[in-house]
Amino acid sequence: MYKTSEINSFRICYTRYIKKGENEMTELITLPLLFEMGEMKFYIHPVVIKNNDDLILIDTGYPMFLPVIEKAFEKKGLNIRNLQQVILTHHDHDHMGAVKELVKKYPSVKVKCSAEQIPYVLGKKKSLRLEQAEKLGADAGFIQMIKSVEHLDSALAVTDNEIICNGVKVIETSGHMPGHISIYIEAMKTLISGDMLVSEGGVLGIADEQFVLDKEAEINSLKKIVNLDIQKIICFHGGEYKSNNLKEDLKKIIAKGYNKQ
Repeated sequence: MYKTSEINSFRICYTRYIKKGENEMTELITLPLLFEMGEMKFYIHPVVIKNNDDLILIDTGYPMFLPVIEKAFEKKGLNIRNLQQVILTHHDHDHMGAVKELVKKYPSVKVKCSAEQIPYVLGKKKSLRLEQAEKLGADAGFIQMIKSVEHLDSALAVTDNEIICNGVKVIETSGHMPGHISIYIEAMKTLISGDMLVSEGGVLGIADEQFVLDKEAEINSLKKIVNLDIQKIICFHGGEYKSNNLKEDLKKIIAKGYNKQ
């Protein structure tokens, strides 16, 4: 659990993308949120999809992050009471950590994830990350953080290729976890990749091998997205990666795989 002083120390900044149509405007607002705990400091990157006045949040960050999210919305001029949906890419603690406190305070918000992830989001099955951490003898603080995640009472399932709002599509990208999803905004040629990909020092890559539960599925998911028209990827860890040769970058990542890391 984090102290109020630690919560207040989180820094918030934003990146905005806009696509205009005749009667609508869709924005992607990336929220790089600084997580600080002791000497550990790094950013995570939830994304807000703004479709006219309706808002969709992709992932919620860590437990106790609701004040951080609320501050981010306020500073950007977004009314969090217009939040219609939260889409969880998967049930890791840094992605769904704040979702329970969010829906407690804003009960009209609908939470969605893949059908495969629902039992974990509801706490009907033990967290796969917790199982892994205990098996590997991970740090006690890390295990406690995972255990501190509050589970939901209900969640709705989304399916592969489902449209969740105008031009915004769910893409099933299992590997990091079974039922992991990414979000594709075709008109913007942008993929919100969750933990399927990371950007470190401006270099795009697949997540640390130790956190990928099914490496073969991960590579197959990459082969799936390489066929999409993408010029920009927003990684939860690392933020925006943009390239004029993104398809070739992905092909190189696939060719390298895990065995040659």
